[in-house]
Order: sequence, then structure tokens, then C-alpha cells
Amino acid sequence: MFKNLILSTFLSLRAHKLRVFLTMVGIIIGIAAVVTVSAIGEGMKQSSLKMMESTNSNVIKLIFREEVGEDDDEVAQNYEPFNFTRNDLKQLQQLENVKGIAGSYGYGMSSIETISANIQYFTSSGGTEIVANQGDNKVAYGRDITPADVNENVIILAHDTLQYSLGTKNPANIVGRAIDVDGEKFLVIGVKKEIDFEGGISTTFDENDFYSVVPKKAYNQLTKSKPMNAIKITIQDGADRESIIMQANDLLKEAHPDLIGEFEEDKSNEQMRQEVEKMIQQVVIGLVMITAISLLVGGIGVMNIMYVSVTERKREIGIRRAIGARPSNILLQFLMEAAFITLIGGLIGILLGWLIAQGLSSVFEIEAIVSLKMTLISASVSTAIGLVFGIIPAFNAAKIDPIKAIYQ
Repeated sequence: MFKNLILSTFLSLRAHKLRVFLTMVGIIIGIAAVVTVSAIGEGMKQSSLKMMESTNSNVIKLIFREEVGEDDDEVAQNYEPFNFTRNDLKQLQQLENVKGIAGSYGYGMSSIETISANIQYFTSSGGTEIVANQGDNKVAYGRDITPADVNENVIILAHDTLQYSLGTKNPANIVGRAIDVDGEKFLVIGVKKEIDFEGGISTTFDENDFYSVVPKKAYNQLTKSKPMNAIKITIQDGADRESIIMQANDLLKEAHPDLIGEFEEDKSNEQMRQEVEKMIQQVVIGLVMITAISLLVGGIGVMNIMYVSVTERKREIGIRRAIGARPSNILLQFLMEAAFITLIGGLIGILLGWLIAQGLSSVFEIEAIVSLKMTLISASVSTAIGLVFGIIPAFNAAKIDPIKAIYQ
């Protein structure tokens, strides 16, 4: 019997192909909008999280946390300012299964080690974040750092630093000139590209675009006047992370016996990452809910066409009832017709949404991710719409008096 119901459903839909397609349009548009928004939102979330994640999962950022009373919850959430010393770096050289140890001078969530510096050019002054040269700095004006600059005080400015700290938009005004960086003279040899924040969801920049660059030797020289707020320990693959943290804590407490507190791993980045992920997820859900309103319109269209179908097929319903079909058979057939209409429309909408998301991804240079979970949810929602909005017309069809229907 179920096989006959499916065959009857397909025959009925094929008999009114144009009407069925026009009914699908609302569902197609609604599902496509939901898939597009969720794909772009997921892509933006993943891109944001990648920027915030550590460049190496084998890196431990060690900080000092002061021990406070349990009754002072507010203070307990804050880290007591503590500056590590060069001697602390030497002490940690005793650790086993460690590849490297380096001081950390920057704050915030950047996965790149930076230092903050004050810069001045005549009467213009401001601040900038500086990184050590790693090569390929994507210089838009002037030149990049070369091996010949290894012992020189040269700098490549971020365009934002040029514009907001030094008050000029024209790189030609400063390339080849000397500026003051924390009291030292540096020759400006290049300026990075301008970051384009226009275009809505366009993200045509990476994290490095925000930072000015100096040679490694000059960077190390600048760090000498900076407070070392943390120590980064790069451990070997497979090393016991917790054991190394405990050993480091013991060594540092021996070096600082007067301190009351613990040396532990800084997990503030992970907490912030979770907060950002949650915030982006809430924004995406809100946008999906707004676009999902179009599905309501599509569902009403399905209900309307099913009412028309019931009216047109009263004689068919009466004949089927007269030869033994039960009301439940009639109800099931009309529900299946409504569900098939919305399911097929949903599948087309998923494909259309994927194509639109890929198009936006290529235009705005962001990643669009259509997950299997989202695909299954969209297909399920489209089918559910057919069942929900088709239930009343299907009940009306099942309650039709067969005698009146035949002679109508």
C-alpha cells in the first residue's frame, strides 16, 4: 500500500508540474537564504577563531597568578602584575622535553609575539605594535627587509600606524625618513598595504597587516626596555604538558621565594575564544531566524495550493473512498504530497544557497562553509514545513463525504 501511495503522489505532482514548481519557489528562496547566511556566518566564525588560535599547540604561555583570599572573588579573577627576568629564562633551561624558551612582552589575544612601542615623527606621535621580521612582509610602498638590514635599525610601518599615529595617508611623505621608536632612530624603508574595511563582510587582510616590522636584532634590543609579562615554552611533540608546567612552577618559585602564588598556564585566550565563538554564533542564529521568516511565506503557499488540490480532486477522493480507501489513506497521501513538494524545494534551495555562498566567498574573499549538519537540518525543516502546513488541507480531504464528492 505504501508503494502505491508514493506512486500516486508522484503521478499527482507530475500532472501539475508548473503549479508545483511555483509552490516550491517560496521554500527554495527561504532555504537558500538560510543556507547562505549560515555558510557565511560559519566561515566568518572559523576565520575569526583561526586568527585567535595559537600558531603552535605545543606552546605553553606561563604567567604568575597571585594567591588571594577566597572571599575576594573580584581580585581573584585578576593577575597580579609580575615581570619575569632574564634569569628566569635561564632557570627554565633546565626543563626536559623543551624545544625553546622565550620571553613574552605583549598583551591581548594575538597569536604573534609583539611589543608595544611609542613612535614620533617631528610633532606627530603615537603608538604601534611591532613584530620581528619573518620575511615576506607584503610591502605596498618602498621595499622589504633584506639580509643586509640584519644589523640596521630599519622599520616597515603598518598603514594604520602611518595614518593614525603619524597623521599622514601618503607613504611617500615618510618612506626614506627617520622616525623615533622608543628613543631610538629607525629608518622607514616601507609601508604595508592599507586595510580595506569597506564592502560589508569583506575581510581582505590578515593579522600581520596590523603590525610594524623591524629586524630581529633590533626587535631584541627594543624588548630590553619592556616588561616581560609571560614566558613562552615550546615543548616537544608528545611531551607531558602538565608535568612541564609543574616543573616550571617549582623552578620559578625557588627563584622567587617571597612570592605568594603560582606560575601557571595562561588560559585567558581560550576563554576569550569561547566568548567570541559564542557571540558570533548568536549573531548567526539571529540572522538565520530573520531569513527563516521567508519559510513561513513559503509554507502558507504550500497550504494554499493543497487547498486548491483538495477542491479539484473531490471526485477522485470520493471514488477512492467508495472502493475501500480509508480516511487515513487520503490523509497520508495529501501529507506526502505536501512533504514531497517542500522536500524537493528544500534540496533545490540547499544547492542554490551553496552556490550563492560560494559566489559571495569568491567576491569578498571569505570562506563559506556549508556543513553536513546544516544540510540535514535544512532538508528536515523543509519537510517539516510540508507536514505542518499540509496537515489541515489533508484533514479536510480525509473528512470529505464520499457520496457527495462523487455526485458533486
